[in-house]
Order: sequence, then structure tokens, then C-alpha cells
Amino acid sequence: MIGGFVVLSVVGVAVVVGMLLAAREEPATAPPPSVITEDPAAPPADPADPAEPAEPAEPDASYIEAQLEAKINEYKRLRGSGALWESIPDNEYNRTAVSAFLYLLTDMKVATIWGVTDEQAQEYEERMLMLEERLLAEEPLGDDITITLEDEVFTYDGDTGEGGYTPK
Repeated sequence: MIGGFVVLSVVGVAVVVGMLLAAREEPATAPPPSVITEDPAAPPADPADPAEPAEPAEPDASYIEAQLEAKINEYKRLRGSGALWESIPDNEYNRTAVSAFLYLLTDMKVATIWGVTDEQAQEYEERMLMLEERLLAEEPLGDDITITLEDEVFTYDGDTGEGGYTPK
């Protein structure tokens, strides 16, 4: 059980690091739209059967993955085109904050791979909006980050906003 969790964690971290390394070098493309299908094992509903009252559809928490991906792509595009620096000054502090912002959103997006409840999806959405507000207000994002890459380490102090990439 623990070994499987470790393997899944390592794979998740590898996916995050791979996505972020690619984001630093080239613009991201939009993912294909997700397709939601019905469970083939579920019995078909008989709309002519009045004995069964219609149940309201369960809310679908999977929307948060698409929202996070859209926000990640938006900020990668804005950073790549330079348009982001029309909203906040282009300096080392803000460049580090944008990288931290993208790492935090990617972390939440990767967490959705294992599924999220409606409550978690709401928390992720609120956190995404809070992080964006802090980024655009040039405030520290509130979470510390340390990510060791192949030849460098990214650090971010969530209380001060200081950090950046340093050689290993």
C-alpha cells in the first residue's frame, strides 16, 4: 500500500516537473476537451416509468481540472507574450512569483488526477482565485516551495515572496 502510494507520488512529481520545465521553454498548447461518458454498467433509465422520481444529477467536480489547466495556460501565454508585465512590473520578484503561482496551480491540477470531491473542487477554485489576487497585488502567495530540478533548485518563501532558481 505504502509502496504504491510512493510510486504514484513520484509519478505525480515527475509529471509536475516535466510540465513546468516545458513551460519555461515553450508556450503550452490547450489540451483537448475532456469527454464525460456514462457508466456502461449502469442500467438504462426508463423515462416512461413514473414510479421512479427523477433524481437530480450529481454535481461534477471534474470541472476544476479544466479551470486550473485554463488558468495555467493563460498565465504561460501572458508571460510568454509579455502581456503579463503590463499588469505587474517585470522584475525578479514578480518573475519568481509567477513561477511559484504556476507551480502551485500545477500541484492542484495534478492532485485532480486521483479525483476530487465537490468540496475539494470548491476549495481549489477559491485557492486559485486567492493566489491570482495575491499575484496581481504583488503580495507573497503564502506557501513555501522547494523543487529540485536536474541542474537547479527553485525556492519560494511564501511569507516574503523571495526566491528563484539557483544552480544545484
